[in-house]
Amino acid sequence: MPSPIAHSVAGYLLAKSLPADRFSENRIQKWSLYIFYASLIAVVADLDFIPQFVTGNAYHRGITHSLVFALGFSAISALIVSVWKKFSYIKIFTLTSIFYGSHLLLDYFSYGRGIKLFLPFVDRFFRSPIILFPGLHYSRGLFHISHLLPIGFEIAISILGIGVVWWWKKSKARKNIEV
Repeated sequence: MPSPIAHSVAGYLLAKSLPADRFSENRIQKWSLYIFYASLIAVVADLDFIPQFVTGNAYHRGITHSLVFALGFSAISALIVSVWKKFSYIKIFTLTSIFYGSHLLLDYFSYGRGIKLFLPFVDRFFRSPIILFPGLHYSRGLFHISHLLPIGFEIAISILGIGVVWWWKKSKARKNIEV
């Protein structure tokens, strides 16, 4: 499975690529809040490891990695944000679903047993036959030497993704100036 690095960078890249409309009147505050929100939501599915430390039971890639949970979490988050910040519920729900969904997508294409995508309706793991992420083995410990290669891969892919989005935004801005 990808580490929080890949998940948070995926949220960041989506935030930079998708229209934000108005998250705040202050442009700098708008982008920092929006990017923080996107990066946080893209990682939140992995918070299922917390009960695992307390109980010893394996919860990871269970209900928090399902479409039902993703939609429920997005609905509740969108309600809170739309009431708190007076934003469109539909827009916040859509963006939150996309950010959360990026986590499921990355985990689906990673090495390992897969994710329980259709829980609670189907209690089995699903994974892609095409593996894009080598995956980490947390069973070996958080700081195991075997994590260096997957983390290095994620950092390289992240730098590439950030470069592509930067180039795309810059070329898009240039086209707007020329018109």
